[in-house]
Amino acid sequence: MDIEQVIKSSRRLEDLLRQHYHAKGTDLTQLVDSCGNRFPDEISIKLNKIKLIHQKLIANDVIDTNNYQLFMDLCAECEVELMPRSSRLVWGAAVLLLGGITLAALGFYFYHWQHITL
Repeated sequence: MDIEQVIKSSRRLEDLLRQHYHAKGTDLTQLVDSCGNRFPDEISIKLNKIKLIHQKLIANDVIDTNNYQLFMDLCAECEVELMPRSSRLVWGAAVLLLGGITLAALGFYFYHWQHITL
């Protein structure tokens, strides 16, 4: 339970919102509000809970373990849900395509190797 972990988690969410969702603002509250309704309702609810718990944890000197654990769990869930999937899909397709071409070339040379004369 460390306030530093709370700040790091919220910064990761802030960076994710700025980079991939073009959110504007200086803190998590402004960034989430600037995104409006770009997210499904369940993610919006989680982000709003994160905002409230973040404000409570930063304002209080004593960290409540229940709020801290809830905050960390919600941050992890939101990071996974907000991470764009297209880059993983594109890289997966590229690896599959290159692997297929390589296997086809190996098969071709394996089949025709006896007939190749130099």
